[in-house]
Amino acid sequence: MKSLFSILACLLLGTATALAQTVTGNVSGADGEPLIGATIMVKGTQRGTVTDYNGDFTLDEVPETSTLIFTYTGYSTQEVPASGNLNVVLAEGIAMDEVVVVGYGTVKKSDLTGAVSSLKAEDLNPGANASVDQMMQGRAAGVQINQSSAEPGGGLSIRVRGASSINAGNEPLYVIDGFPIDNSPNLSSGGAGGIGANESPRNPLNSLNPNDIASIEILKDASATAIYGSRGANGVIIVTTKKGAGEQLSVNYNAYAGLQTVAKELDILSTQEYITLMNDLSAARGQEPVFSAADISAIGAGTNWQDEVYRNAPVTDHNLSLSGRAGSTSIYASVNYFNQQGVVENSGIEKYIGRINVESELSDRVNVGININTSLVEDNNNIDGIQTNENAGPIYSSLLYDPTEPIFAADGSYNQSTNLTVNNPVALIRGVNSGGQTNRTLGNAFVSVEALPNLIAKLNFGTDRQSTRRDIYNTRATFYGGPSGGIANISMLERSSTLLEYTMNYNTSLNENHVFTLLGGVTYQWFQNKLFGGSISGFPTDEIGTGNLSLGDTNTDALVSGREENTLLSYLARANYNLFDKFLFTASIRADGSSRFGANQKYGYFPSFAFGYKLSGEPFVPAVFEELKLRASWGQTGNQEIGNYASQLTFGTGPGVVFNGNVQGSVTPQRIANPDLRWETTEQFNVGIDASILNGRIYGSVDYFLKNTKDLLFNLPLPRSSGFRSVLTNVGEVRNQGFEFLANSVNVSTPGFKWKSSVNFSAIRNKVLDLGRASSIVTGSIQAVGNTAVIQVGEPLASYYGYVVQGIFQEGDNIAESAQPNAQPGFPIFEDRNNDGAITPADQTIIGSPFPDFTYGVSNSFSFRNWQLDIFFQGQQGADLLNINVIESLYPANFRRNRLAEQSLDRWTPQNTDARWPSGVDPNAYGAGKVNSLVLQDASYFRLKNVQLSYTVPLSGQGFLSSLRLYATGQNLFTITDYIGFDPEANSFGRSNVRVDYSSYPLARTYIVGLNASF
Repeated sequence: MKSLFSILACLLLGTATALAQTVTGNVSGADGEPLIGATIMVKGTQRGTVTDYNGDFTLDEVPETSTLIFTYTGYSTQEVPASGNLNVVLAEGIAMDEVVVVGYGTVKKSDLTGAVSSLKAEDLNPGANASVDQMMQGRAAGVQINQSSAEPGGGLSIRVRGASSINAGNEPLYVIDGFPIDNSPNLSSGGAGGIGANESPRNPLNSLNPNDIASIEILKDASATAIYGSRGANGVIIVTTKKGAGEQLSVNYNAYAGLQTVAKELDILSTQEYITLMNDLSAARGQEPVFSAADISAIGAGTNWQDEVYRNAPVTDHNLSLSGRAGSTSIYASVNYFNQQGVVENSGIEKYIGRINVESELSDRVNVGININTSLVEDNNNIDGIQTNENAGPIYSSLLYDPTEPIFAADGSYNQSTNLTVNNPVALIRGVNSGGQTNRTLGNAFVSVEALPNLIAKLNFGTDRQSTRRDIYNTRATFYGGPSGGIANISMLERSSTLLEYTMNYNTSLNENHVFTLLGGVTYQWFQNKLFGGSISGFPTDEIGTGNLSLGDTNTDALVSGREENTLLSYLARANYNLFDKFLFTASIRADGSSRFGANQKYGYFPSFAFGYKLSGEPFVPAVFEELKLRASWGQTGNQEIGNYASQLTFGTGPGVVFNGNVQGSVTPQRIANPDLRWETTEQFNVGIDASILNGRIYGSVDYFLKNTKDLLFNLPLPRSSGFRSVLTNVGEVRNQGFEFLANSVNVSTPGFKWKSSVNFSAIRNKVLDLGRASSIVTGSIQAVGNTAVIQVGEPLASYYGYVVQGIFQEGDNIAESAQPNAQPGFPIFEDRNNDGAITPADQTIIGSPFPDFTYGVSNSFSFRNWQLDIFFQGQQGADLLNINVIESLYPANFRRNRLAEQSLDRWTPQNTDARWPSGVDPNAYGAGKVNSLVLQDASYFRLKNVQLSYTVPLSGQGFLSSLRLYATGQNLFTITDYIGFDPEANSFGRSNVRVDYSSYPLARTYIVGLNASF
């Protein structure tokens, strides 16, 4: 029995060891300069170290027969047999054999058959970034990232190879250290307490520390994403955090502080311009002047409401991390404090984040690890949303409020204009509080065992727990808060998910010409959401806020609650075959079962196939190519992001009914059950070429893809006689096709000077191919504006839909014989598209697209001795954006509202007949609709996104400080655009494909200085 036990112990714990040695050495570049922070790993293990400030390293207990792998960003990887002392010189270039993280594993870049964008920590955007996805913006071809709200911690919208869905989600799946997370939006800043809804809620990735990121891989084609099945249709973003490295424990401290200013204020009328306009328009209407000479004298300079709302805001970040190894255990731990105040008063974000990653080799065959991230995020929310008048926020009000009005009334209270249905902007800033607090802990633990030679079994358990509380208090200073005696709202949202995953990975080879990697596994993930909210008004005082809701009038209280669950059970398999180190084959399949879909369609199956051909070894390929690889792939992925219970008959609160003289509550059906509801399926074909020349100093990648999404999860309209507006069903098809290009180059490499560049470019075309029995559907409704977009066969998703403005009526035009016989000189001329002699809704047409013709990013890095300068530009061309603030200015709801300067100063008058804008004399009589080509704007832009200048302080190496780097960073330093709003990237509808700009949060220009020190 003892012998048997010993045998089993050897098999499970792998006690056999080889003779060990200590390896020392130095790593440098071809110019002789030491490479600081180069990584040295023992091949086939997790053991490794990094070089110090002299490029030296020491690695203990290295088996004599092992191989060391030397890697450094921007240099080719080398493998060297382990020996006592090594001097390794790395060639500068792009490493085709660097390791890339893919779904449920890793692969050498040279063996990759799918389309994957890989970003290391040094490739990401520097500066004040509240979330991980901000760091990727503009850095990857085929990945469009828009900051839908520039508010600190505000939401982003990400489209990987275009928008594919109408009613389901379009955001990618995030996988953090092997754990697929629920990235649903958090609570928004409004929608309760007398505050309008904000469709761009806080970013759920604010819970991660950007300083912890080691790499980000973006899986784009079906070969790469099909292994994630029903959640892979919109792409997959794999985030890998840092692990412990180095034989000695090292401490790193990174800190910066800076100042933010509003990058661009809107040009609205000054007090004197406003007075002149009001009097001129009154005269044109045949009315008395609004302001007399005495009024003008008394008003003086008036009030610049934008100056009262905006501010210069500080930002600071402190990050302390510990990294290293103790024997066979590696550890990385960090704590982070981040505080970013907003450029709009009473807004900002404050974060406290901690992380610990531990991995340990219990034996040659058993590894265990744990990754835990915990965070507390406190938000001070801006309350601007997509509502108008009394429901709107301070940005909206600052653009429209009468500049002749003072901030305070004679009695010291906030002045409210009797001519406007808009709140005093300062009263909104100081009289409404919307704050949120989010606690989130996510982590996973794993154990992997080499059950048989080259067969690794891995069990992975993960959990994600998130609780958010939002408090809103609307004081007596506002239109709603005053008559209500203050309004309070508290909302709480709890999200949780649990992952249990088992995979087996087998690597084998028949000989050096036939190498196989096989993967199989099963995963189970459970999700739960809980919501509770309560509102009440009628408080004796505003001083307590939401601190004691029982003080409110219980006749005004209202409660809401909810609970939802869903599960996902999956089986997956993948096979990789490398033939002659020349022909690469990959095949995968995933079977997903989701509780969200109909009883008859619980499971979906998502296959993929890919082929790679390393041409660089062929005699017919020019010798200039060190690496040349052709890739082709096909596969299917799914989309299950439709919310819970969408396939089932559900009930909601109905009207009160009277039984025996008593009023009783009732429930009514809310949706029709659809037992055949199934996945959206995205089928994608991709072909690409990777090439490297000049010893890796120039690397390029080109991809073409065709991506069709069918069986769209679509709310199909129903006849009113059915009792329902629509039914969620599978109908329709959308196509995205495009071209991607990436080029990285080392332009100059001398002992004293280096210059590196990177360029990415993508052009994507989106088209609706089928909508079932519907030819088009209008969408994107805005209060007091109407629908703004249409989904129409043959056109891009969510195309802008309205009237075409052909010009402005002039004096002497035959207006009576036109399609607008009641128009006046100075009115816009709308196109009568159907030539029926009248302007009707039938004359509406597609007037623009929210999608750009192409996007791009350009980075350059210059290093001279100890100095380094990094510059990054990004932009887009050809996108349109509907500016609702332009509509508000062109069609003011109140005569006394302020307006955009351009529309007012270049308006039509008998003396200014070449004006761009209508007269403004009687906007309500213009006819047609407010959504027209005059208010749709070109959202193309070219932006200097980041500039960083850094200096590495030379140290003797004898003190406690091993490295010190000082830096200064500028963000959003300038933007070249014809767009007259705050930011051409903005979207007040958040993640929606329908894009509008409605009092969006202003983009901040940021200047920071910082230091990075290692001990």
